Amino acid sequence: MIRIRPYRPEDETALLKLASVPMPGWIRLRYDYAEGYAVGEGLKGDRVEILVAEDPDDGGIIMCGTHSSRSLWLDGRPQRVGYLSGLRSSQTARNGFGLFRGFKLFRQRMASDPVACAYTTILMGNPKARALLTSGRAGLPRYIPHGKVITWTIAPRRPEAGTDSVPAGALHSFYEREAPRRPLFPVFGKGFHPSLTERDFFAIRREGRIVAAAAVWDHGSYRRLVVDGYGNPLAALLRLPVNLWARCAGYPALPSGGKALGCVYLAYALAENDDPILFAELVARAASRTGGRNLVVALHDSDPLCAVMRRWPAWRYESEFMTVSYDESERPFSGVPHIEVGAL
Repeated sequence: MIRIRPYRPEDETALLKLASVPMPGWIRLRYDYAEGYAVGEGLKGDRVEILVAEDPDDGGIIMCGTHSSRSLWLDGRPQRVGYLSGLRSSQTARNGFGLFRGFKLFRQRMASDPVACAYTTILMGNPKARALLTSGRAGLPRYIPHGKVITWTIAPRRPEAGTDSVPAGALHSFYEREAPRRPLFPVFGKGFHPSLTERDFFAIRREGRIVAAAAVWDHGSYRRLVVDGYGNPLAALLRLPVNLWARCAGYPALPSGGKALGCVYLAYALAENDDPILFAELVARAASRTGGRNLVVALHDSDPLCAVMRRWPAWRYESEFMTVSYDESERPFSGVPHIEVGAL
């Protein structure tokens, strides 16, 4: 019988092997955890637990998954919110009962760390994962669709001449005023990962007051996106002419197979009254602070600010956004969900 248990440091080699399997798509992407798998998964919250499944015959790890939680704004107040992610498995695990036993243990763990709601994202190019998780088979939670996450990768802009630091107190005041209306927006100052500090934030002021703010989140070597290869030989052959076109059109260049897709993430981005002009300025300023890397931006598809991002030359992909419920309840959102792409 497959054994489900919490992560141990000696699991690192096996988990890195599971994580090396690329995600499906015409560009095959995979994560590189140069500082270790558990450290990379730690980007997702201030409480993170990795569960692993062991093969009954040789004790090898054949499946893993991550349950993280952090303090986010929900219903106008800070609440603990869970995120289920990092589900990786061998064919052996998918064919057996390990997945369902794993979710049973997830349920127990979530009961010990209560959350107001839990959610997950599934790449639109991964129909097998969606079919399995939403099959309704005994032991699985209920996955409830709530639209899509749209992610854009845009090329860097010329660096700004200078950068102004923003007093922490002023940032706190701005986010305390504006963040409560955006469900799933991070509670400022709670659960920062060591790779993100207040020095990474910048703000837009009008008449001396902050009206928009954001951060550029560099994951460093904690977790990097690597182009494992291309979906077919034609795509690989077309990379060079596509890059010539991309340079002229302002799109990010596509690296060769095995190279990192250098990128940083727009984080904690919020504009007063969701003003599209202010948000566009946030994105433009962030793109000039990336150190020459690409900028990754994500929004919920119901967000009117998507209209701003459609004006940018960018590579984009979509994921399904779903809440996860063990008690059959459906968790509605009052307002447009905020997507913190650097913590996914």
